[in-house]
Amino acid sequence: MNKNVFVVVRSISFGNSVGGMEKAASEHINEMVKLGYNVVLVAPENKIVGNIPDGVSLIGVTWPKWDRYKILMTMGIAYYIWCEKVGKKLNRTAKQGDIVHFHGASAGVLNFLNPNLRNEIFTIVNPHGMEEFGTGSFLRIINRAFTKWLIKKSILADIVIATDESIIDLVKKNLNIDDDKIALIPNSIDVFKLRKYAENGSVKSLNKNENKLVLVSIGRIEFNKGYDLLASALGDYSIEYLDDSIKWIHFGRGKKKTEVTDIAKSKNVDLTIVENATDAEVQSSLANCDIFVQPSRYEGSSLTTLEAMAHGCLIVATPVGGIPDKIKNLQTGFLCKQADISSIKSSLREAITYGNKEVIRKNAYEMAENVYDISASSRKYHELYSSGTK
Repeated sequence: MNKNVFVVVRSISFGNSVGGMEKAASEHINEMVKLGYNVVLVAPENKIVGNIPDGVSLIGVTWPKWDRYKILMTMGIAYYIWCEKVGKKLNRTAKQGDIVHFHGASAGVLNFLNPNLRNEIFTIVNPHGMEEFGTGSFLRIINRAFTKWLIKKSILADIVIATDESIIDLVKKNLNIDDDKIALIPNSIDVFKLRKYAENGSVKSLNKNENKLVLVSIGRIEFNKGYDLLASALGDYSIEYLDDSIKWIHFGRGKKKTEVTDIAKSKNVDLTIVENATDAEVQSSLANCDIFVQPSRYEGSSLTTLEAMAHGCLIVATPVGGIPDKIKNLQTGFLCKQADISSIKSSLREAITYGNKEVIRKNAYEMAENVYDISASSRKYHELYSSGTK
């Protein structure tokens, strides 16, 4: 094929990760290599986890070294500076006919590209969760101002990806773009690889609580993910015969860890947080859990929900972002009425006491395989790249 695809992302994982964007970007790269593209990864070298695959070149663009202490809330400024540096690098290396694919707020690089170069290359942005447009603490306002400005530069791209039909209007509103720039390509997972991980992974003793119903969640412990809501919902649980019988295992880390842990402790919730699990351990735990919960306040496509579906998990999820495209209430899972404690508690109760769980599990399992396996999105990206030759 011999066509160059530059993939620009601020962090990426070719190893173990619970970050959705990091996983999506690595899977995207792997699939484009398989299709014969010359893939060039543009990222900070110190934010690459695992080994870069064969056939992928690297342009390392250093992240500002002073952005190390989360308490200072300097990431937004650092992101802006990094995007400017990437723009200068691409101005020297990209050429007519190349494809440049931006993940997340790296879309800000578009602002720093030479206008003539922008007209000669094909540019695509996958905005992912657009956390910049959600709510958060007062201290994050400055960060969000910078990252929101960066991702809004998606308006300069040729195509912006909407990962789910239910978020098309949100993408258009947040990024101020028209219908003719939207391409619907679902984020996807390698269903069969995840199932193989589960088969080969040894389930930790965490999952083996003989008298407990095991609930699993996966993700960064941040405000938008809503794990504080889940902790409160579990603490307020009111089914008498399930009292003190739920074991909650969470895979991930984040700034809200202490807050979530404190809520769980105050409400006598049996919570274990695992920060450094392997992919095999995570997938094996998913495949063997009783319930998977995605309690997000706001969300993008939610890859972790797809991972749970790939194993036929019984899923409880909030109706945010692209989740309603995947979790159809009483068909592929249990969709909360809204993202709050009461709704999560109600849906958990329904999931636990529902009579025909196996039909719902089977529906989720089949939807993951038939609709969201990576082979489908790879085909769509290939079609999109072929259509955008300049």
